[in-house]
Order: sequence, then structure tokens, then C-alpha cells
Amino acid sequence: MSTDPKSIQELFNDNVTSDNVAIKPDSDKIENPIHPFEEIELGGLSPMAATTTVDPEMRPDVFTSTFHEVCCIILVAFAPAAASMSGSAFQVSLRELSDHFHVNGGKLTWSVSSVMLANGSCLLLMGGIADAFGRRNALIIAYFCFALFSLIAGFMNNFILLCIFRALMGMTVACGTPAAAGFLGSTYKDSKRKNMVMSCFGIGPPAGGAGGYFIGGVCTTALSWRAIHFFFSIVFLLLSIAVLFTLPKDKKIDWKKSKRILRNLDYIGAIISLCAFTLICFALTQVDATSKKWKTPYIIVTLLIGIFLVPLFVVYEYNVPSNPLMPMRMFITRNFNLAMVITSFTWMVFYGCLNYSAILFFEDIKHYSTIIVACCFLTQPIVGTCVNIFAGFTMHIIPGRVMMAIGCTGFLLASIIWATNSVRRHYFLGPFWAFTFTVIGADLIYNTANRCALSSVDKSLQSRAAGTFNTFIMLSSSVGLGLSTTVLASRFSHYGKNDQHEYPHELFEGMKYVYYFSISLSGAALCLCPFLKLGVLGKKLQN
Repeated sequence: MSTDPKSIQELFNDNVTSDNVAIKPDSDKIENPIHPFEEIELGGLSPMAATTTVDPEMRPDVFTSTFHEVCCIILVAFAPAAASMSGSAFQVSLRELSDHFHVNGGKLTWSVSSVMLANGSCLLLMGGIADAFGRRNALIIAYFCFALFSLIAGFMNNFILLCIFRALMGMTVACGTPAAAGFLGSTYKDSKRKNMVMSCFGIGPPAGGAGGYFIGGVCTTALSWRAIHFFFSIVFLLLSIAVLFTLPKDKKIDWKKSKRILRNLDYIGAIISLCAFTLICFALTQVDATSKKWKTPYIIVTLLIGIFLVPLFVVYEYNVPSNPLMPMRMFITRNFNLAMVITSFTWMVFYGCLNYSAILFFEDIKHYSTIIVACCFLTQPIVGTCVNIFAGFTMHIIPGRVMMAIGCTGFLLASIIWATNSVRRHYFLGPFWAFTFTVIGADLIYNTANRCALSSVDKSLQSRAAGTFNTFIMLSSSVGLGLSTTVLASRFSHYGKNDQHEYPHELFEGMKYVYYFSISLSGAALCLCPFLKLGVLGKKLQN
């Protein structure tokens, strides 16, 4: 007795809900049903051996050794980490950028948000590069172009050109995230091993962003803000070479198929989404630089146009393209929608509110040097690594909705600690615990929500779901940064002006309203967690 190539384990997984409760199989949805009496030549295996399945906990055959597997996982984890790492590294160097370019306030945040905004807007479009040229080739292109534009940006003496090249960095590396997620998703089956691998992959954005603070602090202190770009240029050039010689090779490129894929990409949808969020972020960050604030006509016009383009994008994606950038049928699942909303709220808190305000607190209020600020942020990558290891070992034990609730609680506690913080409070009695709870929230939510997004949609939409998830993260970070600067500018009249550093007490009081805003977002996300129907992930089923 034998089975067809589709394993019994996969058939079980196809007919199991997110809570691991078996449901009745639907025969018309199973492409390869089991044929118990069909004989298959299996290279001399005994009939009993023919019925056994490959253990999903074993190392996949594409890796020659465990060391090779670990190297590949580390290499692909840099794809989602690149944009957040570059953004956070520049947050530490804002003071030096301000002195060099004579730019302050919301304008200055464009050096941070440009890379994340471009990355988020182009993630789904650039996913077509992986389909057209292969995942390994897409990663090589992403890392090499990121290194190239980072090198060019390091020589810029114009702030606008600097932001443009940083946007190009985010746009080009966007093709690496879908390729990396697709490589891991196709290589591993649902199992505890996959949980651990995806947790290591999940270290990328939060730990990469946290590590970027230390990289930015060291580079800026040792040399200048330009050294950040030169550092990233060297690192990602080496990564592109490592991918070339380490990652398993793709199939030979079918150029006819590649041209067809590139021709059918939804370029119009990408342009609409990019314009929408760029205009929204421009209005939110530019308002503090105008004399009339919200009474300035072009601020209102750009904000309204940006808001109008968002529903226009939804209508366009639903009705016009045959191969939409973001298929709207993904959003018919309640779990998927809740995961996206919770992730958006918490990432607005993570990058847009708490970490950006922490930079202002340490530099403009405590007057720490750049290297001391970088050391203060070391808490985040250290704790983040521990949290990801914990998630990898427990995602098959602790229900996903509980993990999400713990993550949202972490953000809520961190916001409360910052809101009740005082200037004289010792680092280990205040900011240290705020950073710890922030990273607990970020890493648990990223790991769980990413798996929730993948398990909530059809298999044909999983690549798009992964791209959509990372798109929401990047765009939410940019919008959150714009909203936090708007809130701060409304409470601190000197924000964005050359003399904002002369009023540390008023700045500190204004920042508290950013923390109150963070508390509201974190609380709203926490209230949504009980409505998630998400059980344990990757639990091995026994027959």
C-alpha cells in the first residue's frame, strides 16, 4: 500500500483550523487524494516504508548541514530588518543631521520615514521580482542595490537628495522580504522547527530596528552620520555575496514567463498607495514647519488628497486589475483583519511614538552623548533575542491570542512607564523597563501576527498575505511617526524651530501627550485581542 507524493501530514494540515481542531475534509478541495491501492516505485523501499512520511521536524533536504541551514536563516533575516535598521540608525543621528542640514522638527523625520515609507509601499510590487527572477536572485538584487544606494546617500550634501536616495534604499530592498518569506515558507512544513525558524526570521524587523540605534550611535560618535551609510553599504554588499554562494540555487529563469509576470504587475496600484501615504505623512510632518499650522491651505489639501486616495486604492484593487497588488478577498477573514489592525496600532506605538520620543528624551532633555544613547538602546536587541527564542519554543504551546494579548500589554505598560517617567528617574528604574516591555510586545506580536496572517488565508494568497503584513508594519511606522510629531507640535510651540533645544521642560511636558496617545493605541489593540480565534501554531499532529 502506498500514497501519492502529497504527505499525510500535509493532508492533516489542510483540514485543521487555527485552533488545531480537525474538521471534515472536503474532497473537492484536495488536489491529490490518497490512493491506497496505487503502487508507486520508491527505489526499493518496503511497502511499510512507503506509507511513512517525512518528519517535518527534520532538517530540509535543501540544506547540506545544520550549519548551512543556520547561515541561510541568518542571511534571509536581514531582508525584513534592512529598512527598520536603517530608519532607527538615523533616529540616533538626528541631532547631527539637524546641525549639518539646518533642518528641524517634522522635516527632519523624513530622513527616517522615507526609507520605511518607500519600503512599505513597494513591498507587494517588488514581490513580483521574486516570482520573475527567483527568490535567491531577488535577495541578491535587494542587498546589492541597498548597498549601492546607501553608498551614494553617504556622499549627499542636500537634505532632499538624501531623503530620495534613502527612499530608493527602502524601495529596492523591498523585493527581498517576500523572497525571504517565500523561501522559508516553501522550505519548511508546519512544525516546532518551523516555529523556531520563523521566530529567528521574526527577529529581523524589531531586533534589527533596535540594533540600528546602537549602529547609528557608534558610527556617528566615531566618525559622522555619513559613516552609517558607508557601514550599511559594506555589510549588505557582503551579504549579497554570501547569498550568492550560500542560498540554494533557483530554477533556471524562464524569460518568457518573467516578462509576462513583470508586464502584469499592478504598477498603478503601487503608485496610488505610495502617493496616498506620502501625502498623509507629508501633511503630518510638515505642519509644524508652517506659521499657520493647520490653517495652512496646502497642508489641508495634501492631507485630504492622501486620505481620499486610500479608499480609491481599495476600490481600484477590488474592481480593476486582473492581478491586484493587494487582493481584497484576503480581508474577508476576521482573523486576518484583526491581526492587521492590532499590528498597525502597536507598530505606530513602537517606532512612531515610543522610540522616537526616547531619542528626544535622552538627547534633548537628559543631554546624553550619542554613544550613551546607543548604549541605552542596547536593551532592545538583547531582550528581543531572548523573546524570539521564547516564542520559538512556546508557539506550539501557548495560544496565539494569548501571545498577542501579552504583546499588547507590553506596549501598554511601556507607554504608562514613559508617561509617568520623570527627568531625574534612574535609567534602570524607568526607561530600562519601558524598553523591555516594548520589545516583548514587538517581538511577540510580530511572530504571532505574521503566522496568523498566513494561516488565515488560502495557500494561493500566503505570499501576498506575508507581503501585506510587512507593508502594514512599514506604513504604520511612518504614519505613527507623523502622528507623534503632530501631537508634539500641538503641545510644544517651539518644536521644529531652531530654539527647541532651549526649552527642555516644555518639551518634556509636550512629550507626555505622545505617551497618552500611545496608551490609547495600545489599549485599543489589547481590547481587540479577545476577538482573535487563534490557537497554538505548529503543533505536531499525531495519527
